[in-house]
Amino acid sequence: MTSLRRALIALAVLALALGLASLALILSSEHVSPRGLAATLTLLAGWGFVGTGLFAWDRRPGNRTGPLLTAIGFTWFFRALEASNNSVVFTIGALGLTLPYAILIHLLVTFPSGRLETRLQKSLVGVAYFITVLMQGAWLFFADPAREGCESCPQNAVMIGDAGIGEAISTGQALLAIPLIAATVVAVHRRWRRSSAGERRALTPVLATGGLAFVLLLTQLTVGQAGAEDVAVVPFVAAFAVFACLPFAFLIGLLRSRIGRDEEIRSALTAENVQLTAELRKMVEELRASRARIVEAGYAERRRVERDLHDGAQQRLVALTMNLRLARDRLAADPEGTADLLDEALEELAAATSELRELARGIHPAVLSDRGLDAAIGGLADRSPVPVDVLETPDGRLPESIESTSYFVIAEALTNVARYADAARATVRVAQTNGVVEIEVRDDGVGGADPEGGSGLRGLADRVAALEGQFEVRGEAGEGTTVRARIPCG
Repeated sequence: MTSLRRALIALAVLALALGLASLALILSSEHVSPRGLAATLTLLAGWGFVGTGLFAWDRRPGNRTGPLLTAIGFTWFFRALEASNNSVVFTIGALGLTLPYAILIHLLVTFPSGRLETRLQKSLVGVAYFITVLMQGAWLFFADPAREGCESCPQNAVMIGDAGIGEAISTGQALLAIPLIAATVVAVHRRWRRSSAGERRALTPVLATGGLAFVLLLTQLTVGQAGAEDVAVVPFVAAFAVFACLPFAFLIGLLRSRIGRDEEIRSALTAENVQLTAELRKMVEELRASRARIVEAGYAERRRVERDLHDGAQQRLVALTMNLRLARDRLAADPEGTADLLDEALEELAAATSELRELARGIHPAVLSDRGLDAAIGGLADRSPVPVDVLETPDGRLPESIESTSYFVIAEALTNVARYADAARATVRVAQTNGVVEIEVRDDGVGGADPEGGSGLRGLADRVAALEGQFEVRGEAGEGTTVRARIPCG
């Protein structure tokens, strides 16, 4: 059992004892009437507030609502000492007579957190404690129970001055309490109106019951100040009865607050799920579009290879075949002409071989497979019409798919530099850091490159995405262009 739980149990036992003591005092009182009703309401209010407070304190230790509810219950028993026939005990009870109302105002304006957060809340609570603690203490030194309307009450044990001063202080308390209670009712009503549906579910039983109690108390104070003391007893007893029901309203509010909070959490979760679902659908659509572009790029590349073979090397090989046939037919009759035909055939063969090498380089350069990325990048830099500085390349070989993607990113970027950038110089950097290969091609040209503007850069983005990498192109007009890719390399 935790220390908090043991302390709460001790408070519960103390509240039980104080309740029984209050019951005995009230039932034996010579100046409380009707004693049965007063005892019942005192026990309901005291035990109700303490029980509800201890329950809230145990369930939500970091929340101040539980301690405030508990404090109201204990101060309610404290004020029950006024029922005593003993002068000293009666005087002590009179000192705490109004304190529960201040704590209740504190609780109402801060429910359900119990924390003073706004200037208005602090002002209302400050005035409430000033009236019920400081002014009540000052009043006690001048209060005469007989002149206050309780001729059968014991004498005030600490009375030191003229009772007229006590009556003036009591009047001042009432005159301050009336606007305070009115402001409290207005404040809690405005707070209720500004609350969300979930918050209203928790606040409604608390604010409705507490507001009703304070309206009745306000009525009693107003009627009392008007001189109709007999009439003021009715709203006072009604307010007292409503106060006795308040703990149960707080309990309902706390339970609704928890349920409302759970519903709000579910509603966050629902919104997040909707957002995640939308993002997932977008990613799926992007993946589908990327795959479609990759497939289309594959088809386009195959058609290009077919066209290049047909228009280039294939035509040269056909011409070579025809020259060889002519050379065979003329070999016996025209040896010199045959030699010329063979020379032409050799030239066609060399040209076809060169075109096939260029074609193969566009598909997968042999130097990349044989000598690695460093040599392949060096070849791209040497062939570029724009001067290229290779700043960094990785040590050793990388996985084949990463080397191939890196090569084609650099090749396409340098091709765009030569065609569109109007640049004086370009730099290439490939680095492997923390399991990621970073490729960067930067130029000092006109800038303004758009990855969505052409199939080349879009195709590179798809290549990089296929390896779960990131691809970006940055280039404000007049500030050059930077092509950057990051590819995971476990």
